[in-house]
Amino acid sequence: MLSSDGLLRLWTEIYEMTDTTTPLPTDCGKLCDSMCCRDWAPGVGVYLYPGEQLLIGDEPWLSRTWHDSRRYVFPPSWKEGGWFVTCEATCRRSLRPFGCRTFPLAPHLDTHSRLTMVLDENGGAICPLVQAGETALLTARFRATMRRAWMKLLCLKPIRDDVLQASSARDCRSNR
Repeated sequence: MLSSDGLLRLWTEIYEMTDTTTPLPTDCGKLCDSMCCRDWAPGVGVYLYPGEQLLIGDEPWLSRTWHDSRRYVFPPSWKEGGWFVTCEATCRRSLRPFGCRTFPLAPHLDTHSRLTMVLDENGGAICPLVQAGETALLTARFRATMRRAWMKLLCLKPIRDDVLQASSARDCRSNR
């Protein structure tokens, strides 16, 4: 695992890389009334990935809750657990969590550890892009940027383990 300084540098690079990239050439929030960027249901939020909390300090628009690994499901390499965040107001866009930046895409590792980007099926209830079921609707720049960002993040064991766990669950659901 990287030192705190190394993690901070990595997350700063990832945030800079993904800061201006969006799924569509126009504001995709016009399709859904910016559903994913607001508190659309109680308790909805995203997990910060390991080390990401170093970049996002205490922000007035963000509420953090520690989720202990004894009570929530995390990959074993997350050890103690992770930070779950919810938005209390409009976020400072430059500090929006990576889970928000990459949505509606999710990383998927196949059985040969090849990375593909898939639509995040968890967003089906709110996102017309997920409902459409086609990643080709997203800009090529967004898809390529998110792939590059995930390739960098997959070098961190806790993040790779999380992606492997989610990929395995996705494979199990699709094989039913």
